[in-house]
Amino acid sequence: MKSVSKDARGFVDGVISHLKRGGKATPMTPKVQSLLLKMSASAKHEHQAKVESAVKLTSVELQGIARALSRIAGHEVSLTSVVNPSLIGGLRVTMADWVMDSSIRNELNDMARIVTVS
Repeated sequence: MKSVSKDARGFVDGVISHLKRGGKATPMTPKVQSLLLKMSASAKHEHQAKVESAVKLTSVELQGIARALSRIAGHEVSLTSVVNPSLIGGLRVTMADWVMDSSIRNELNDMARIVTVS
């Protein structure tokens, strides 16, 4: 699937903001809401998401991500968490064929492609 790095950043910012507020309910940011429109039909019906991170995420962080994904999908989403040090930092979230990759490795690969094309 095509990279959604600008939207991915908005999603991650929304998740981080949510976590900083201690998980208190607040309206989703417009960028996070716009992700709903970009998700494929199969991803909207998926109840399982895989979250990859360079370091182990805390249960509070995973709960916040699960809540955010559940709001986006419109139903409860459970997570499988995988530590993938090759990401360097950031997250990669996969639900069906929808992939949100905000990892540093992905950003470096994007920069390398831009430099190579130039």
